[in-house]
Parts: sequence; C-alpha cells; structure tokens
Amino acid sequence: MELPAPPWQRPAKVKPVRRQLSQESVVDAALRVLDKEGLDAVTMRRVAQELETGAASLYVHVANKDELHRLILDRVSGEIPLPEPDPERWEEQIKQLLRDSVQVFASHPGVAQIAMADIPSGPNALRMMECMLSLLRMGGLPDQVAAWAGDLLGLFVPASALEATLFQNNDRSTPGEIAEWTAQFRGYLAALPADRFPTLVALAGPMTTGDGHERFEFKLDVLLSGLVAVARRTS
Repeated sequence: MELPAPPWQRPAKVKPVRRQLSQESVVDAALRVLDKEGLDAVTMRRVAQELETGAASLYVHVANKDELHRLILDRVSGEIPLPEPDPERWEEQIKQLLRDSVQVFASHPGVAQIAMADIPSGPNALRMMECMLSLLRMGGLPDQVAAWAGDLLGLFVPASALEATLFQNNDRSTPGEIAEWTAQFRGYLAALPADRFPTLVALAGPMTTGDGHERFEFKLDVLLSGLVAVARRTS
C-alpha cells in the first residue's frame, strides 16, 4: 500500500509534455489556422500559438512564412483526385480534374491566393501537373500548345476558386442574397444611358443570367474547345 505524502512536503510540479514538432505537424496547424481565420492569419507566430510553442521552434522545420505557404499549397494539392489518363476520355477527364481542383482549392479559402503568387513545385503539385499535361498530349495537342495550355489552366483553377470563396465570405453568400444582388445589378445596367452604353444596356439580361455552375461549365467548354482549335491550326 502506498503511503500518503507528509502534509508539510510540497508535491513536485508536473511539467506538461511538449508535443513533438515536425514539418507535417506545423503544416497541419497552419492549415487549421487558414481554414478558421484566413490566409492573413497564417504567420509563424500564430501557427506557433496553435501548437502551444514558441515561434522560434518552428524554424527548425520551416524556413519562413513563404515556405510555409508553399507547403500548405502542396498539402492541399494532394487532396485533388487524379484520374488514370485515358486517351479515349482525355477531354472529360481534364474537365473533371479542373472541377475537382477548383472545389478543393475553394474548400480552403486563401490557397488560391498562394497558388497565384508562386509557381507550385511540391511533389503533389508536380503530380497534378504531370497528369494534366499528359491528358493534353493525349488529346493531340502539340507539345508547345500543351505546355502553354498547362500554364493557362494552372491560372484558371485558382482564379475560379478565388471567385467562389469571395462569394462565400461576403454579404452575398446565400442563394437568396445572390439573386437579390443580381437583380439589383441587372437593373443598374439596364438603367444606364443607352446612348453612351448601348451594348451594356442590351446585354443587361444575358450578362446576369445563369448560376455559378452553368458559368463554370461554359468556361470549361470554351477553354477546351479553344485548345483543340489551336492544336488543329498549329498541327
């Protein structure tokens, strides 16, 4: 039987066990901060607070905030499902790859800004680029067209994701609010002086029709049809 400690003796202080840090755990914490508070909050100090440690301890695993952003981007890029390239289905596969990419980026507001500010070069981003370029070549696009198309589509994804997250984070986030704002904007265009803005007035209706899904699918069709047309012209 264990004896009780004498009442005049102070019990030893129990030191909290410090969490073992790694690059993976730092990125995990940074992604949590990003999802909860946005990109501006992702600083070395704030991530250190999330990990209940000092900022200096993070620099053992991550060089600086820029590298942390690149690691976040690559982690999120790894969430994008990649198809097994099929020459018979290359066009639909690349469309689905773009849909999935935009959806994943939009689920982590702030990642789109990172992608547009740097050239993705992590292993997950490289696998995605390899898949995309392989699909473009399978579609018969010449190498130069495929290479430049990869750049074009690489900008299209974060731009589309950024647009989606902007609507999520302002006062037009619900379908009703979006419909109300759209009606106001349509009315504004229609009320412009027709002698100065005849085309805007004429297109006030068409410019404000269609939901985000319809517009996104239209963009995909235009992009892919345009690439095929360029490939035929240059081959």
